[in-house]
Order: sequence, then structure tokens, then C-alpha cells
Amino acid sequence: MRHSYGELELPLGYDPGAMAQQRLGHLAGVPGMTPLALLRLTRTYPSLSAVYAAPEAGLARLIGDVAAAKLRWFLDAPLAMGSPSRPLPVQSTRHPSDLTIQ
Repeated sequence: MRHSYGELELPLGYDPGAMAQQRLGHLAGVPGMTPLALLRLTRTYPSLSAVYAAPEAGLARLIGDVAAAKLRWFLDAPLAMGSPSRPLPVQSTRHPSDLTIQ
């Protein structure tokens, strides 16, 4: 299949299941995120951008006040605190393949 130059091309080897697991891993990495809260988020919001756009009050009704505050802080905080001279190391506490939603 030929593509025009203006057409968006997905990354080579695009695997929808793997991408979904990566997105879940992103949310699961938030401190205090429980499996139940993660399940509720995925059943309520269709995408990460919808979670990002959700007001704290809406998140609180869904996952509780404390979890919502932690999630909102995580999403709204600057990517780098201060101005590091080199990139910050990225550490993950959970591997996305360890997460399953049923």
C-alpha cells in the first residue's frame, strides 16, 4: 500500500495490545494507584488524554479523594523539577506486561 506524504504512519511493528499495556503502565506508575482505581479509570475514560483532562472532582468521585489528588499532582507536575544539566533517569516500579485488566 502506498502512502501520501501527508498521511500519518504508525510506528513499525505497531501492536495495539502492547500499546494498551504501555498506557496502563503509565497510569499504574502513579504512587498509590491501586488495581481497582486503574480498572475504574480504564472503564470510565477512553484514553490517556481523557484522564489528563478530567477534573479532580470527577476523578475523586471515581477513585477517591486521595488517589485523585495524587493522580492530578502527577499529571500536572513539571516533567523536571528544577533544571537538571542532563536527562533524569527513568525508573519504572512495574512492567506494563505485568498488568492485566479483565
